Amino acid sequence: MIKDLIKLLVAGGVYFGLAPAAGSMLAWNRTAERILLCVLVSMPSWFPSKLTLMVDSVEWYRGHTKGFEFALPTAAGIALTVAAWIRARAGDRRWPPGMWAWWLYCGLATISLLHAPNKVLGLMAVWKFSMAGFVFSGAYHAFRDDQDLRWVMRSLAITLLVQTGVCLKLRFIDGRWQTHGWFEHQNPMAMWSYMCALPLLAMAFAPQTSGRDTRLCLAGVAGTALMILLSVSRGALAAFVIGAMMVTGLAFLRGVTFKKCGITALGAVGAAVAGTLAINSLIARIHEDASRENPEDLRPILNRQSKWMLRDSPIGVGWNNFGIVNSLPDERYVIVLMDWDASRGFRIIDDLYFAGPLTESLFWLVLAETGYQGMAGYALFMLLTLWWGIRGVAAYWKTWLGYFVSGVVIALALTYLQGSVERVLSQTKNMTMWLICAGFLARVQEMRLQARKLKGGRPTAAAPIPLPAPA
Repeated sequence: MIKDLIKLLVAGGVYFGLAPAAGSMLAWNRTAERILLCVLVSMPSWFPSKLTLMVDSVEWYRGHTKGFEFALPTAAGIALTVAAWIRARAGDRRWPPGMWAWWLYCGLATISLLHAPNKVLGLMAVWKFSMAGFVFSGAYHAFRDDQDLRWVMRSLAITLLVQTGVCLKLRFIDGRWQTHGWFEHQNPMAMWSYMCALPLLAMAFAPQTSGRDTRLCLAGVAGTALMILLSVSRGALAAFVIGAMMVTGLAFLRGVTFKKCGITALGAVGAAVAGTLAINSLIARIHEDASRENPEDLRPILNRQSKWMLRDSPIGVGWNNFGIVNSLPDERYVIVLMDWDASRGFRIIDDLYFAGPLTESLFWLVLAETGYQGMAGYALFMLLTLWWGIRGVAAYWKTWLGYFVSGVVIALALTYLQGSVERVLSQTKNMTMWLICAGFLARVQEMRLQARKLKGGRPTAAAPIPLPAPA
């Protein structure tokens, strides 16, 4: 109790004292604000224990969160938001476009607590996701001009290179086969890495990117390819390859240049060499899976549990409660897993079913826990920000910003598709990177609308980021 009280005082002091105070200083210091934006961009790669503080922690639980989570990215988002509020002029937005959609999702998901067997766990999710909206807000407010874009680009590249070094250490010094860097599992790391790398690849193709920055971007992309190969994550590898091809195709649609041809040729050679070096690991992973009995059968079984939950409670069984209702002593849905194990000839031992696994599908998890209304809010935010990105690509087609946004849109679209088999967007690190990207897209949407008002028509290619810098 005393330990939790101390944690609450420290975390509350950061959220409601230190972060707003930092925001008041950042309001008139653009360099400091950019530094904090870059720190925010790098935070998803930090070691988990350095990123969050849990109050009233439930160590045995395996849901979205196992305590009332206070996270450094949220604190940074609060500081950046407060800075924007302090320097705001008449007519400036206090909240980003789409903030209503995020908090609408949180409100709709909260309705599921009416059926939650453990409402405290549900309130933990309400707190975590609602406060995470400040990451979205902070990224939106701090991303305002081409210098911000340059700082973000370099931060992403350096962060990827640092994480590549961590993975190399884990593989060749520590002897770990499937490396996961400073993440808790290799799949979240691999998905985070291509979410960062695809915008960098797009910017490497841009004629506005200097030679030095082009080399830095390509180094970050190469590091990502190496990380994904070392993680032996086949889904992320496929998504990265498809994303790189899509980014390359869009770059050539903007025009053929010697730079683009050189990067493409270099990428092809690198892919061939990397594929040759990694083929043994990939074959070993395939053989490992093939040696297991029905290795992929658990996913549909867990999805079947989700369907039963949604059938019984269309408003959801309770946010962050999936691991409660699919485990003993609740017998309603654990019977699905028990019957499956019995059909394979396993002896049913009750002690093994008190901590059931969560479904791997992000969308089935959202449906089961928060019901149809929660899923509708979640999908609305996803599609809204993705649509803004598509409109931004069209509006800023040949500009530096347009190249960057095209990479972000492709990365998010692939992440959403992989979400059908990976639930990483419900986890703090990947959710933070997602909300940062969504914040950038919200800013691009605002830029596009402001450009129409200022110019009376479509944004011009000569002004990649047309909004004037705040006074």
